[in-house]
Amino acid sequence: MIYSDTVRYALLALSYIAYKKGRLVKADEIAKAQRIPKPFLSKILHELARREILFSVKGPKGGFTLKSDPNSLTMWDVLKLLGEDTKFDTCVIKPDKCEVFSEHPCAVHHKWEKLKAQVVEFLKNTTIAELASVEDRHTITKS
Repeated sequence: MIYSDTVRYALLALSYIAYKKGRLVKADEIAKAQRIPKPFLSKILHELARREILFSVKGPKGGFTLKSDPNSLTMWDVLKLLGEDTKFDTCVIKPDKCEVFSEHPCAVHHKWEKLKAQVVEFLKNTTIAELASVEDRHTITKS
């Protein structure tokens, strides 16, 4: 995968919260619906609240809801917020940034640059609202 489990879980949680359209959603509910380990998810949710992406309400009637508009919050925004945008600066085969090898790029540098641009474009143009629009097909619900 092109990003960590932290980013993947953040995206899953944000899409689930957006799907619930303004309702306060508990971490337990998200963890169960998205099959995310609750302790890991709780850390992610609190980080997203600290970073002003989510509202966090404590207490028995509390939970999380979006503070950001899901139509303008992109996958790239989340990736960047969690510090993983720099992964796209790294050479695909050498352990450094591509710019270090600009005079003598690796054998696949130009192919990677082309593909990387497409991936970043996809991430920048895919919103949390779009992810939420298919949420009903991806969540586990038991009656």
